[in-house]
Amino acid sequence: MKTSGILFIVNAFLLVVIWSFTVMKYAGLPDVIPTHFDFNGKIDGQAGKDSIWTLPCIATFISFLFFAISKNPQSSLLNVPDSFREKQKIGVYIFSLQLPVMILFLDIIVESIRIAERKQTELSNAVFYILGIMFVVIGTGLVISIREGKIKKSDQ
Repeated sequence: MKTSGILFIVNAFLLVVIWSFTVMKYAGLPDVIPTHFDFNGKIDGQAGKDSIWTLPCIATFISFLFFAISKNPQSSLLNVPDSFREKQKIGVYIFSLQLPVMILFLDIIVESIRIAERKQTELSNAVFYILGIMFVVIGTGLVISIREGKIKKSDQ
């Protein structure tokens, strides 16, 4: 199986876990749950427990969006190096970028529910590590793009 296929399956599995965990925990949630956190992970916004469905819905939308993008590597909406415009490469890049996004959604949902259940008091620093992974993926694409641009200029 190709790398992009494996990444797609892992991302799809994470989406199923996000929905399953939310469904399992929903009935036991208090009527008001944390919905927003400040930079330090402390709660600065709350809403009714129905708002817990927002993050799984956004994660699902992002999954469909990334899947659609991976199917059209020539899209003018993609700002990627020409070397990424092959279907296999764009799939690896897009699904590599989606992976930390899905992990981030899962972490925020799990931690929000744990805070609502009073099992922890604030978000952990895991969010920052996950964002770091996402920036590494973006940075890798950027470095490849810059190198490709320099090679094209030297060939002209």
